[in-house]
Formats: sequence, C-alpha cells, structure tokens
Amino acid sequence: MNTGFLMLLITSFISSMYAQKINEVKLKKLLTKAEETHSEALIIYKNNELVVEKYFGIGQAEKKIESMSCTKSIVGLAVACLLTDGLIKSLDTPISDYYPEWKQGQKQLITIRHLVNMTSGMQNNPNASVEIYPSNDFVQLALAAELSKAPGEAFEYNNKSLNLMAGVIKKITGKRMDDYIGDRLFKPLEITDYTWTLDNAGNPHVMSGCQIKPNDLVKLGILLLNKGYYNNFRVIAHENILEVVDPSTQFKGYGMLWWLDHENTISTVDNEIINDLRKENVSEEFIMKAVKMKGRYNSNEDYLVKLKNVFGSNPYEYLSQHLKPGFRLRKRDFSGNVTYRADGYLGNYIIVNPKDKIVAVRMISHQSFKTDRDAFSDFAKEIVDLTK
Repeated sequence: MNTGFLMLLITSFISSMYAQKINEVKLKKLLTKAEETHSEALIIYKNNELVVEKYFGIGQAEKKIESMSCTKSIVGLAVACLLTDGLIKSLDTPISDYYPEWKQGQKQLITIRHLVNMTSGMQNNPNASVEIYPSNDFVQLALAAELSKAPGEAFEYNNKSLNLMAGVIKKITGKRMDDYIGDRLFKPLEITDYTWTLDNAGNPHVMSGCQIKPNDLVKLGILLLNKGYYNNFRVIAHENILEVVDPSTQFKGYGMLWWLDHENTISTVDNEIINDLRKENVSEEFIMKAVKMKGRYNSNEDYLVKLKNVFGSNPYEYLSQHLKPGFRLRKRDFSGNVTYRADGYLGNYIIVNPKDKIVAVRMISHQSFKTDRDAFSDFAKEIVDLTK
C-alpha cells in the first residue's frame, strides 16, 4: 500500500475517534486484547457511524459464526415484532392459548412473558447436553416438563422452557420460527445470509443456533439503540422496544431475552443467603465456601474476584454443578445507566450502550476458542469504558 495513503487512512481513523469521543488508548488496548483472546471479529459503531470493523484471519468477514445464546436476544426482538404487528395482544398471553393441553394445573398460568423473562418455573437442567441435545423434539420436551416452582415466582435461566417459543411462534404466525424471523426481522435489516440449527423434528433451536455474519449481527444492536428504527425505517414500534429492555419483576438484570447491565451493582452475601442455602440442604462443602463469600461488593468485578478466589478460576461452572437452579448466592441492588447485552457461550456479544450511543459486537467460534480467557468476560465493561 502507498505510504502516503496509509498515513492518510490512519489520520482519518484517529480524527474519527476524536470526533466520536472514543478514547484512542483504550480502543487500541481493546483491539490488542481482542486479538490475544482469539476473537474472529470486532465491530464498533458510535452515533450510527462505523468506528471499527476488524476481522482476525483471512476470509473472516464472509464467515457465518454461531451466535450461541445471542440467538435468544434475536428471538426477543422477534417477539417485539409480534407485538408491533398485533399478532399477540400482550406478553401476558397464556401459552395454553396455543397448547390447550396446558389448560389445567399450574401450567395454565404460564405466559409468553414467563418464557421470555425466564420465570416460567419449569424444571430445568442447566447442562443442555444432558437433557436437551439428546432429545429429538425440543418443543415436546418443553411441553412435557414438570414445574419446579410456581410460574412467575423466580428468575431461572432456562434453555429448555425457552425452546418452546419455536412452537409458539409457529402457532402464531403459521411459519417456522427462523422463516418468520427471516421475513419479518432480518429482511428489513438487509440480513440475507444466515443459517439456523434444527432439531430432529424440524424445530429451530431458540436457546442458540443462529449462524450469522458479525456485520449482520451488529444490526440487531443498532435496531435496539435506535428504538426500533433501521435506516429510517420503523421495524419495531418504540413501545415494544421498551418491552425488550423492561426489567423483569423477579430480576432487574434481565429484560426480554436481553441482559441489563446497570452502571452500579452492589452485591451482598449475608446470613439470610447462607440460611436459605442450608434450608435447601445444599452440601456442607458448598456452605463453607459460601460463608467465605460473606460481605458487600461494590461492583461485579469485585464480586467476581472474590468468587474466583473461593470457587476457582471457572466459578460459574462450579455454581451450576452444586447450586440448585433458581437459588442465589448473592443479593443485588442496581442503579445508574443501563447497558443492554446479548451474551453467548464462548464470548459472543452484542453490547448496546444507549448513554454513549455505542453498539459493539465480538464473535468467536469453537475453532478459535483455546482457553477460558478467550471468553473475553469483561468485553462489555471495556466497551462502556471507551468514552471515559
């Protein structure tokens, strides 16, 4: 490349960062860390203008990558489309409207809201490979699930219950869920090149399963940032976008299949937490570790440092193996500005920071993932810090 042209390109890039009030030093650090953690793509927009579109490796720009649980957040936006088009009156529509066999017992109380807020109360094994992946029909597996709690009682991240939304959306629209999303959500975003994993019965996965290019995945974040508009075209009504980011009653850190990261999060582990664990006959080994966690933590980072110190380098895996689904190890109080996050296994993310009008995507596949560090767990924080 011509040296003069290269210098012009670099100068233009830096000038753009200054205009967008992006911290140049922090951005360079972010790009370095993205490469060190074997990222395949990193894309950042600010004020609807592209700041960075970086691919690590030959041909990555044209590669579709499994978005993992970011698929859930795509489905959340699809549910907002159903609301916008009047295909459902509200999120409080009972699932039994579409599956009459649920018009009995407590299952008749379960609504679309319960499924997309992760509050259905349905029995769940957090390890999908044990129960979900061996199943031929993910929808029927969810329909047959027992309840472990009353609907609406507690937040519990639940892959099995959410897969039922593939059946619900097909009942509502008459289309297979991925076809509906392709026509209603992806088409106005000019997303045409994607694939979707199906179970043996032909149901698209909801818990994960959408393979998509990074420069298309970022469009979902831009749509959310712009309150339902893309290229000045209204895709989703503003009031229904608000439903997507409305905190659930049971857990303020989750909306409609999007995580809500508050600027200030105070975590507390106290005697009430310890006593609740004892009432549930949690192992004494776990109780002893939980006692070591007692205290007040002024940020998620402080809490995570202590968590790793007590439970090891991969604490959330340990918690999922030893703590019953739906039970907590901490109380949380939230305040301050909110960032929206789609979060997928291995470290696939969409970050939407409405305050600074930033949208960022990071993607990685199994082929590139080497160690736990490659999950880039502080990616959202580093994106928020770009303007500080």
